[in-house]
Amino acid sequence: MRYRDKIVSKCGNGKKKIKVGLIIDEFFGAAETAYGGYGFLARKYIAKYLPNEDIEIEVLLGKAQRRYLGKYFSEKYKVDNVTLYRLPRNKYAAKFWLKKKKYDIYLSIELTYSYVLENECDVNKKLILWIQDPRPVYEWDEINTVQLFPEKSYYNPNVYNLVNNWYKKNRVKFVSQGYFLNQKAIDLYNLDTDVSIQYLPNPIDIDHNFSLSSHEKKNIIIFLGRIESVKRGWLFCEIAKQMPQYEFYVIGQTFREKEENSAIMQNYKNISNLFFVGHLEDERKEQFLKDAKILINTSIHEALPVSFLEALSYGTVLVSNRNPENLTSQFGIHVGNVLGDGFDKVDLYVNAIQELMCDDVRRNILAQAAIDYIKDRHSVENFLYDMRNVIFTTVDNE
Repeated sequence: MRYRDKIVSKCGNGKKKIKVGLIIDEFFGAAETAYGGYGFLARKYIAKYLPNEDIEIEVLLGKAQRRYLGKYFSEKYKVDNVTLYRLPRNKYAAKFWLKKKKYDIYLSIELTYSYVLENECDVNKKLILWIQDPRPVYEWDEINTVQLFPEKSYYNPNVYNLVNNWYKKNRVKFVSQGYFLNQKAIDLYNLDTDVSIQYLPNPIDIDHNFSLSSHEKKNIIIFLGRIESVKRGWLFCEIAKQMPQYEFYVIGQTFREKEENSAIMQNYKNISNLFFVGHLEDERKEQFLKDAKILINTSIHEALPVSFLEALSYGTVLVSNRNPENLTSQFGIHVGNVLGDGFDKVDLYVNAIQELMCDDVRRNILAQAAIDYIKDRHSVENFLYDMRNVIFTTVDNE
């Protein structure tokens, strides 16, 4: 594991803390938001670990929900000892509100809406844009091959043009969770090909007490993620139907377009070796990650999901049609590209699962290599060191 020296406090001489406005549209279920990957990062890592004697963070969720009171007043929430806001719906009130808040810098996980930046009047204010899942048009072309229940497109040129505008004025610092995402970001935001993008991988909490040699894995295979069209959870269910000798667990729930997604999954509720356990957190989720031998990912589209990192940290190997940062092929089996609804490709997953489940030696070698990889690259300590330095240097360069 890489060793990080302690960062010397920049605020110890009476200087005020750096005030960061975290732009995100979800906070992992809090304040009536979705349980998505961006919100998971925001709530479980950024807002939880990043604040210290130098940095304070407030979360900006977009526009106020109240139709009348929200027109001129913000909405405030307190979650996990973190302050969350929704801005006034009136743009002049929003501009005045931001002027009073005096954020030193903005941080966004990708950028899912434009309301904060378009109402920021300080032309010197900068944005740290953490590239997570940029989706240019060609990514949506693949997503749209799904016919059973198409994913609703949120492609928004206004947001991407706004990022480009700030970038041309030297107001954006780009960091990325994966090298393979950089070209997609260049295409989406129309950036110069030589744009500076700093590698800054996502963190996860690593259980250093977990030992693969002393923990006996079970014949369990898991799906971990939201039940949505883009995840194609129905393929996981089809796989379970063909492999009754193993137990399959769906860990996750529907949120957006709940009725449509639930209707599809209802067709699989009578499969005896398939279990729907809903949304799990903390110890209950970790127990599945420890016990499972394989995590299956059937998504039509992925960036680099946190579920991959969590699974690998416990030596749970991967089977997927997605191969972000070559993690699937390195620590499991990449079945190749699977477009459309995917029913005609179920055998690819079944064969890959059987190959790994029947070769304990190979699977254990991959599992231990995965644990070592995660410890080296995705620790919270490394993340804190890197992200705090990005904040310090970007603010200093204003």
